[in-house]
Amino acid sequence: MTESIIELLRKDMRGEHQAIIQYLRHAYAMGEGEVACEVEAIAREEMRHLDWLADLIVELGGDPTMERDPVDMSPGAPAEQLLKDVDLEQVAIDQYRAHIDAIDHPKVRRILSRILHDELVHKGQFGDLAEEAGAEHAAEAEKAERTELEAGPAPRTAAILGHGIRHEYTVVLQYLYHSFVSPDREIAEELSNAAINEMQHMGWLSEEVAEGGGDPDMSHGDLVLTRDHREMLEANIAVEREVTRDYTEQIPELDDPGLQSLLERIRDHEIHHAQAFQELLEEVTEEESGEEPAPPNEAPEAPREAAPRRAPSVGSLKG
Repeated sequence: MTESIIELLRKDMRGEHQAIIQYLRHAYAMGEGEVACEVEAIAREEMRHLDWLADLIVELGGDPTMERDPVDMSPGAPAEQLLKDVDLEQVAIDQYRAHIDAIDHPKVRRILSRILHDELVHKGQFGDLAEEAGAEHAAEAEKAERTELEAGPAPRTAAILGHGIRHEYTVVLQYLYHSFVSPDREIAEELSNAAINEMQHMGWLSEEVAEGGGDPDMSHGDLVLTRDHREMLEANIAVEREVTRDYTEQIPELDDPGLQSLLERIRDHEIHHAQAFQELLEEVTEEESGEEPAPPNEAPEAPREAAPRRAPSVGSLKG
C-alpha cells in the first residue's frame, strides 16, 4: 500500500515540475509587467507543492523524483499561453481528485486536498489573466504592425545565455533533491537557499533571452542524486567551481556591459555557494572522523538572497 501511495505522489511531483517550468516559460516570454508577475507567483506556489510532496515521499520511505511530465514548448500569444495553463490546471485538478479518492492515508489526503484547493484557485486566476492579456495583446499587435521585430541576440551571446540557463536549471533540481533527502537541517537549509538563488539566476538569464526575441531552452543536464552528504557536497562544489570558470571565461566575450555585469553578479554568487558547500563538507569530514568541528573561518560578505526552506521562490525576481 505504501509503495502505491509513493508512486502516486511521484506522479504528482512530475506534474508540479511540469507546471513550474511551463508557467515560468510563459512569464519570461511576457517580460516585465503585472501579468508576468502573477504567473511567477503561481509558479512559486507550485514549487511549494513540490516541496510538500517530496517531504511526504521521504516520510513514507521513498525517493523523490526530479523528473517532469512533457512541457508544451510551442510559441503563442500571451492569452493563448495562459489558456494552456488553464488546461494544465484542469489536468492537475482531475489527477489530485483521483489520487485523494485512491489513497487511504489521513495525512497524505489532507496535504493533497490543500494542493487541490490551490489548483482550483490557480485555474480561475489563469482564466482571468488570459482575458487581461488578450486585451493587452490586441493593443500591442496594432503597434507591432508599424515597427520592426527586434532581432534575437548574437549567436555567441545566445550560446552563453543558453549554457547558463541549462546550468542553473540543473543545479536547481540537484540542490532541491539534496535538500529534500538530507536529514541534517543545516545542510538542507543551505542547499534550499542555494537552489532559490539559482532559480533567480535562471530567471535573469531567461528574461535576457526572451527580451532579445529568443526562446529560453528549459532543459537540464545530468543530476547527481545521492543521499550521502559527502558525495552530494563534493558534487556540488565541483559543479560550482566549473561554472565559475565558465562564466569568468565568457564575460569578456560579451559586448553588452549590462550582460557582463549580470554574469559577474551570478559568477560571484557561484563562488559563495562553493565556499559554503566547502565549509559544510569540512564539518561532515570532521564529524566522520570523530573530531570536534573547528570554528569556521570568517565568511566573506554573502551575495546570496536567502529565504525560508519551506517556500522556495521561483522566477526572475529582478532587482
